[in-house]
Amino acid sequence: MTVKATFPTKISLGNLYFADERFPHQRNWLGEAAGEFSLEIPPGKMLGLALSGQVEEEMLGELTGPMSILSSLDLSTVRYSAKFISTISQLERIKELRLDFTPFEDNHVQYLKSMPELSTLWLLFTAITNKGIKNLSALPALTHLVLKNTEITDAGLSHLREFKSLKTLLLPVQITDKGFEELIPLADLFHLDASNSKISDTGLQSIKRLQNLQALYLSDTGLTDSGLDCLAELTNLSTLFLSGTKISNKGIPALSALKSLSYIELRDTKITEKAADKLREALPNCEVVSQ
Repeated sequence: MTVKATFPTKISLGNLYFADERFPHQRNWLGEAAGEFSLEIPPGKMLGLALSGQVEEEMLGELTGPMSILSSLDLSTVRYSAKFISTISQLERIKELRLDFTPFEDNHVQYLKSMPELSTLWLLFTAITNKGIKNLSALPALTHLVLKNTEITDAGLSHLREFKSLKTLLLPVQITDKGFEELIPLADLFHLDASNSKISDTGLQSIKRLQNLQALYLSDTGLTDSGLDCLAELTNLSTLFLSGTKISNKGIPALSALKSLSYIELRDTKITEKAADKLREALPNCEVVSQ
């Protein structure tokens, strides 16, 4: 598909990019968003804009037109007003929205409801609370949600029960075993990042019920060998991160049972290189990273 647009010429708004439609939407940078341009969007890609600095309200009128062709918008670190977030919420084609390190808060969620195709939402280092998470359930297309470095608690995760189509979830460090119980209804979840969280072996009893999980990040948590047997029930698991956990050579038999794995990372654990070699023998189709 070919798209054309004209951005202001006096100042660059930031940089344009192509992003993969698949999460985590890796990018290829195209150049500054200034003046006229015409682009052919490749299959499987989204056209995006990473805004820079602060957007003045008097510029909003001339931005709405050229930004209407975007499917991805990155506002990370941008300082904006409520009027600005209200204006960009009229961009009905947006599928990915990055709000990391912005003034985004609970009462801004209401503006996102008018973005019917919004499927990926990044909220790192924002002021969203449990109340805001509850209101996000009004976003029908939301499938990928990033909550790292927010104040969301176990209680807030109870609202995720409404997100039946959620496929990707990245959680903040304060989530405990109680919070993982709230994730059990998320049957479609295939990517879960609980790195640095307070999950213990008990929490894996909840995670093992997420039968569609393909990628599981548990690095720098308190997991031990005792909890690893639970992972055998995740028959679709292909990627597993256990770096910085308390697992040891005793956990190798349980890990050897994970025949669907194609990648496992075991850095900074008590697993020796000799034991890692045994795991490589048991899982010949899996890349085992131990150092």
